[in-house]
Amino acid sequence: MTDKDENGCGKAVIRLDNRLDELGRLHAFFEEIGERANWPDRLKFDMTLSCEELLTNTINYGFPQGGRHVITLSVQSLPAEVEVRLEDGGVPFNPLEFGEPDVSLDLEQRSVGGLGIFFVRRLMNEMIYERTETGNRIILRKLL
Repeated sequence: MTDKDENGCGKAVIRLDNRLDELGRLHAFFEEIGERANWPDRLKFDMTLSCEELLTNTINYGFPQGGRHVITLSVQSLPAEVEVRLEDGGVPFNPLEFGEPDVSLDLEQRSVGGLGIFFVRRLMNEMIYERTETGNRIILRKLL
């Protein structure tokens, strides 16, 4: 699941089906990476929560035609940052096109949705979206 290069940098890849029951595998994946890379608990939590949110959005909305699809998540742990790439073949969806929700409103006044992406943007130092020939790619970077 994980490998280290000559610089001591770790890289790991997991392929997940577009099913919500795959979230358990996602959690175990980040737990293992975090242990091997000696991440603090807060970093493991931030990375897991961010990827869970994006993965849940992809599973729920990325494949309206249904069927089995694979979502690839790769993590590279560098000396000064962690980079995550989520890639899927779903419908185009750029999370950066959506404005931030008004969190000053009462819960009853807020529109549904948008908080997950808001949290991801707050937890990560950088979030990049790319539309590729095969689908969507979201890159997350967290400085250490």
